[in-house]
Amino acid sequence: MADTDKELIVATVTDYMEGIRDGDGARIAHAFYSSVNLNSLDADGNLVLTPRSALEAMANSGTLPPNCSEITHIEINNDMALVKVIIDLPTLHYHDLLTLLRLNVGWKIVSKTYTTINK
Repeated sequence: MADTDKELIVATVTDYMEGIRDGDGARIAHAFYSSVNLNSLDADGNLVLTPRSALEAMANSGTLPPNCSEITHIEINNDMALVKVIIDLPTLHYHDLLTLLRLNVGWKIVSKTYTTINK
């Protein structure tokens, strides 16, 4: 694992986290591959696939509550990485598992699976 890869992965994930924090959909779009869905479960345990564009729109709308986030784990294997992020909001925590691939355009988030935990 090259230090450069880790730095580039952190930079990509930072674009995502700061896009959420600052309400900047363009930074979120820059971090993700274009056709990514956000994967979660509804109250009945059914898979919910939310397009990345919905997250961008929410960020751009200015309706995201104040938040801070941190990377808690990074694992890199060749051209693939798994990153765990916790986003702290006033009433809950988002726990994200992000899969990144080193594409010809650089490291991009190609999968996001998340859950929420009430405070």
